[in-house]
Amino acid sequence: MLASLIVQRTNTSARRAALRFVVAVLATVTVVCGAFLALDTEIPEWFPTVGRWIPAVVALAVIRAARLPGGLVYWWKLRPGGWRRLLAGAAVGVLVLVAVYAVAALLAQFLGIATVIDAAALGSVALMVPVFAVVFAVSTFGEEVAWRGFLQQAWSGWSFWRSSTSIGLVWVAFHVPLHGAMAVQGTLPWSTAVSATLALLPLGILLSAFVMRWGSVWPAVFAHAAPLTTLNLLTEPGELGLGDQLTIVAIGSALMLAAASVLSNGRRARSRVAAAA
Repeated sequence: MLASLIVQRTNTSARRAALRFVVAVLATVTVVCGAFLALDTEIPEWFPTVGRWIPAVVALAVIRAARLPGGLVYWWKLRPGGWRRLLAGAAVGVLVLVAVYAVAALLAQFLGIATVIDAAALGSVALMVPVFAVVFAVSTFGEEVAWRGFLQQAWSGWSFWRSSTSIGLVWVAFHVPLHGAMAVQGTLPWSTAVSATLALLPLGILLSAFVMRWGSVWPAVFAHAAPLTTLNLLTEPGELGLGDQLTIVAIGSALMLAAASVLSNGRRARSRVAAAA
């Protein structure tokens, strides 16, 4: 009875902390991007990369202020379950995401929207992805420990689709001030700002599925770090209009949600078997 009350109290505290985190992190990025606009200063190219650490810093402050038990290793889901599991999860995460982008590019070509880049260019991309996934993981770590680490842990009592969709919507909202400010300043086309922002929701759900399947944040960190989208696999992506971009986003979204469904269902099935045993 006492243990149950302690768990319930911890869950309530975690959800309150999660709400404070959401408000604080959205306010922070809005103020920062608003300051660039107010000062008529162009957002520097390095800011989107460095700014990924804003969620981690805010999450750290909230966790400390709320005095949540378990420490960062627990709330940021940093335990990989061993090196083999870490490497396997990271590899699967990157491969699944690359496969989604590749299939989406082929379907875009089939529909006559665009043309896939040639074999030589595809080979260069294939060699680039694993290297840059490791390099950029230093940046994406700052996002994933907050979104798919802290928030996913705090909302773990919810169903997978409820929690992952909620996290994805917050993630989208986090990017709106940045993408909007860059579009206003002319450094990002409005069509790209709209399509890229909308594409974050299904991507976030898939990243949550990786975390659920592997029990740690690391697969999401490395998958998110893969420097690739469907547009990178198409020739002259800058010539695509908003309608074509949204069609490509819809194709990729369907593939990502299908992959997330498979991963989350497989995890739940294994949990039920373990419980029965």
